[in-house]
Amino acid sequence: MAEESKAAETPLRVLIVRGSFSTLGGAERELLQLLRHVGKRWDVSLATLQFPKEAQELLGGNDIEVIKPKQPFVWPQGAIAEITAGQSSAASKEWKKLKIDWSKFDAIHFSVCRGTLEILNSVSDKALAGKGIHYHCLEPPRWLYEDVLHRHMDGELKRPLWITNLIFAKQRRVDQKLVSRIANMKGSAISGNSMWIQRQLRDIYGLACDEKKANGFPPRRNSKGQMLEATHLMHVLDWELWPQLADADEGSAADEIQLAVVAAHKNSPKTDTLPEKYVVTIGKLSFVKGAWETVQSLQGTGLSLVQIGGGDQNDKEKIVTHGTSLGVDVFCMPRLSQSALRAVIRGSVAMVSHAHGEPFGLTPLEAMSIGVPALMVDEGGFHYTMDNVDSGMLISREDYESWNEAYRLAQDDDNRELWAVNGRKYVEENFTIDNQIEALENLLLECAKSAQ
Repeated sequence: MAEESKAAETPLRVLIVRGSFSTLGGAERELLQLLRHVGKRWDVSLATLQFPKEAQELLGGNDIEVIKPKQPFVWPQGAIAEITAGQSSAASKEWKKLKIDWSKFDAIHFSVCRGTLEILNSVSDKALAGKGIHYHCLEPPRWLYEDVLHRHMDGELKRPLWITNLIFAKQRRVDQKLVSRIANMKGSAISGNSMWIQRQLRDIYGLACDEKKANGFPPRRNSKGQMLEATHLMHVLDWELWPQLADADEGSAADEIQLAVVAAHKNSPKTDTLPEKYVVTIGKLSFVKGAWETVQSLQGTGLSLVQIGGGDQNDKEKIVTHGTSLGVDVFCMPRLSQSALRAVIRGSVAMVSHAHGEPFGLTPLEAMSIGVPALMVDEGGFHYTMDNVDSGMLISREDYESWNEAYRLAQDDDNRELWAVNGRKYVEENFTIDNQIEALENLLLECAKSAQ
């Protein structure tokens, strides 16, 4: 196992950089999982502008140096900050206040996030010379390059696109400049989190894309050691959080689930228990997560929708009304503890998503790991994550006949058992922390070598 390998006499010295851990979403939690494990293998430090107490707790007892501001950093807000790229400027100034001894490290691993690459404005190319540089661009900033985050939940634009494009014009230029700087460095690499994002890196930043490149393989280089293409480094699961069989924590989560259902009474059917047959979708109510379309796909199936992740009160009311008009009961629930989340998913007919251009999509893998069918729109990262396994289904967005058939198959006991066996095996073989550590270490070592 990667983390149990005998440490080298001189372990790899790595600085991991991420702008913020404030939301503690999937990307942040996975990075903290990586830190917990590589702390036993590498000499690793973390630099960040925001590191709440909850993030520190998720590091466990690992003695990892965390370089962060002495006082809590607050992002500028409002239209003026967006138009003037104020958040980028504020992040640049805050990074300059931190004392980082760049000479201590063999490689730098940047994790995409608002404010991450701005650390480059506080360090010279000379200080970075000879170091492996890896930018894990899980997804190019979607608010800068796509319209999916600028739409209401039902798909209506929040404002004319020309205004949105104008608002973010300066920030796009800042992002392009910073990414270009990394791409031109000797010994650098830029990775998406899936083949889908590797293609996005091509379309947005002009980086070549090799459709046949395997996970974690370093880029081709020119004679100067500069990268000639993008690559990709996939996400993985934290197996401690997704046991195959229900554990005692799930059993004790009943009270939390009941309270969450009761809290949904203002917007959902009057009950204090989950419906008998339901599907689950994960993510804050928004257009990009596609819950509005999931409701449409459930029309006539007799299944309810349990949405987990909260959202704006107005959006909750709208989607419940939308469901009522189609004969679909919708339960809008907040973020849940891991054990409660797992219990709700385990009791569902299927995990479902109509997300728009999902970069990678951990949710189908999480469902597979505990034996729940994954029914996903055949787009974005879902296509690449699920295309090679007979566990669940990939379905065209508006093919409602196929969605109806998928919901039927997800309730067939024999079919569920087959999907569960196939899914667990697939995830165990391809999406473990050992897979990720070995792939990332391979990238960082190759980058460091090419930087010499």
